[in-house]
Amino acid sequence: MTAQADVFSILADRGGFGILKNGILLKTPRRNSLTVPSSALAHAVVHEFTQQGDKKDLRAMPLTQMALTTLDVTTESFTECVEDIMRYGKAELVCQRATDPAALIEEQNKVWQPYLDWCAAAFGANLCTGSGILPVAQDPKALAALRLVVAAQDPFLLTGLKEACHTFGSLVLGLALLKGKASAAEAFEAAELDALWQLKQWGDDEAAQKRLAAVRKDADLCASWFALLQGAAVP
Repeated sequence: MTAQADVFSILADRGGFGILKNGILLKTPRRNSLTVPSSALAHAVVHEFTQQGDKKDLRAMPLTQMALTTLDVTTESFTECVEDIMRYGKAELVCQRATDPAALIEEQNKVWQPYLDWCAAAFGANLCTGSGILPVAQDPKALAALRLVVAAQDPFLLTGLKEACHTFGSLVLGLALLKGKASAAEAFEAAELDALWQLKQWGDDEAAQKRLAAVRKDADLCASWFALLQGAAVP
């Protein structure tokens, strides 16, 4: 006799959109209800579940994994998550300009400076640029302004922002993706400007291309996460 397939559904209530399996609300590993804030994200999570077999592989369920992280980690360790994100601001990638060659410095200025100008205008965070190996020391007032922006996000957005910052190595680019200043492709190209520039100079490199493909995939995931939280359907 063939076993009946599990049925996944969504329960909407004041707390959000819960994910049900055979009519029972699913729980996270820490026994929190698997409830997300938007119908679009709930449907995306259900889709990931229905694509799995009897044994679920979270590595193939990135949106579900981010939801679990939000409910079990971000929500319970919100302040620590904010501070983890701020580490990227204290060593901001787009503030760190090369010492040479001149063509690379020019490209960095052209691509990165508009994001810094936007950051100053949008958040009142005037970040300094510099060159060399060590991170550029930033004005505490600028970092405090960024911390306010980061801490103002809800736990689901904060999880996405942390993932974006990790993907790009940049708080400014993470915020740009979150706020719609940059698309996933634009943020990826800005974050990987140096690597892409080197490839143009020296030719193709299989290992570098493999790493860049992984970064691009993570950037797309973060963009999808933010879009789903805002109610947009993502193919």
